[in-house]
Amino acid sequence: MSALLGLVLAIAASPQDQQAPPTPAELEQEVLDNVLGQRLGDGTVADLALPEEFLRRVADRIVRSSFEERYRIVVKSAEDPAAKPATPSDPQRKPWIAVATGGLALLAIAWTAFARRRGRAAP
Repeated sequence: MSALLGLVLAIAASPQDQQAPPTPAELEQEVLDNVLGQRLGDGTVADLALPEEFLRRVADRIVRSSFEERYRIVVKSAEDPAAKPATPSDPQRKPWIAVATGGLALLAIAWTAFARRRGRAAP
């Protein structure tokens, strides 16, 4: 009996394969790395040498829209019978539009900067 108890305690005390959730700084860095690693023509977004402040703002907006898409739950109030349910045209129901718009804006800026660099490099 004591051997079984010892085994149970040893299993309970052993580290599990569970990881702690990432800190906000780690999450932002992961998103930044993903944005910089995006393929763009023959190179990546990192090759454009975009300003750090701009990249952090893009990463912040990606994290915010992801959070709202995954975790924001709006519960209908019982006191407000006139409240209508969210429809597909409701902007709160389409956070992917914000992500897509931000991504397209980033790509447009990157493409413009890349084209300007190539134009300067040509003799």
